[in-house]
Amino acid sequence: MSAMIFDTEPLAGVPDIRSGLQALLAWDDGTRTAVYGRTVFGRDPVRVAGADAVVLRDETLTLSRTHFELVPVATGGLAVIDRASTNGVVVTRGADGVPLVPGAQTALRSGDRLDLGDRWLVVEVVR
Repeated sequence: MSAMIFDTEPLAGVPDIRSGLQALLAWDDGTRTAVYGRTVFGRDPVRVAGADAVVLRDETLTLSRTHFELVPVATGGLAVIDRASTNGVVVTRGADGVPLVPGAQTALRSGDRLDLGDRWLVVEVVR
């Protein structure tokens, strides 16, 4: 039997997985999504140059093809934009739920909940 040798040293030049992390999203079904930059979300989101795209599970068809977008802001936070979705996006902070105006940026804070059709998520903004 031959001896196996394992290299346990970190790879040189490979950034930490958390490098550039903007937010963590905790979804209603228990899944989590890491956001590293501008990202569009929906059933089949239109790919935008310079942005990631996340396809969302939606058996009830209450999400739009491209429902919303998350964008980093220059001051070190994160904003959400409703991409003219059919059922809209509501940001709930504490007890107050505010429907978004399509196309307008709304700053997010950790703990904010986004309601999108029959789906929802909680945002943890990483600074």
